[in-house]
Amino acid sequence: MIDAVRQWLTSIILTSFLLSLLQLLLPEGSLRKAGAFTGSLVLLTAIVRPLARLEPDWPDWNLSAYERAITARMDELNAGQEDAFAAQVAERTAAAIGAYAPGVSARVTVRVRDGVPLPWAVTLSGTPDADLSAWLATALDIPPERQFWTDSAP
Repeated sequence: MIDAVRQWLTSIILTSFLLSLLQLLLPEGSLRKAGAFTGSLVLLTAIVRPLARLEPDWPDWNLSAYERAITARMDELNAGQEDAFAAQVAERTAAAIGAYAPGVSARVTVRVRDGVPLPWAVTLSGTPDADLSAWLATALDIPPERQFWTDSAP
């Protein structure tokens, strides 16, 4: 890098020296004016030449890769939220069953319909209770064929 700067400065100094010498050798008049103009352009070229060789690091304007990465991450986050929401629905449904029938504990299975987790089936501990079974069928839309009774805790 330092070597490149040294070469650039050397080229500018040599170009200036040669143009000054040429300016002294040209006769007065329009030829000297044309020589001065041409010399100015040559000196400007010597100054700007390293800048022309630089290749800027242009950003990649093809954003499809970024879009795919963002979409994948959003899907991942949404799936995590849906799982957490389904677990919360199952937990709260089990708590509601426990509040309705204090002597019974429940484990609720959830299924997602149209993006909404809903109680699907329930495993209940204790002796079968017809009132609780009817409440589950009407209040939570869990019919008797998806109500499973066991003698032990779920």
